[in-house]
Amino acid sequence: MVVYLTAHPELSSTIKAAAVAHAAFLVEEEAAQIKRPILFLCAENDSTFTPELKDHFEKVLTSNGLGKFITYPGTVHGFVTRPDGSELSNQGSEKAIQDAIEYFQKNI
Repeated sequence: MVVYLTAHPELSSTIKAAAVAHAAFLVEEEAAQIKRPILFLCAENDSTFTPELKDHFEKVLTSNGLGKFITYPGTVHGFVTRPDGSELSNQGSEKAIQDAIEYFQKNI
């Protein structure tokens, strides 16, 4: 949803910055449509935000200065809001939340 909001011409002006914790259902074309700063909190292993799709988004959004990507070792899709109880997952979740807070403090 947040990617849609940052990409939609009539809605993006209401968004100063965004963060995506569990990217899903994205297509390559959306990367070029994003018009606001956006942080991607990425799992190391994510079948819904594949390495190829992540690489595409990262290439497009870092080249235009709108994207920041952080990958958390030992994590899987859902780790920020649904950590699996493992130490790496719990640490990744806590770090991702702190990274998002810092990102918003700098960007809004």
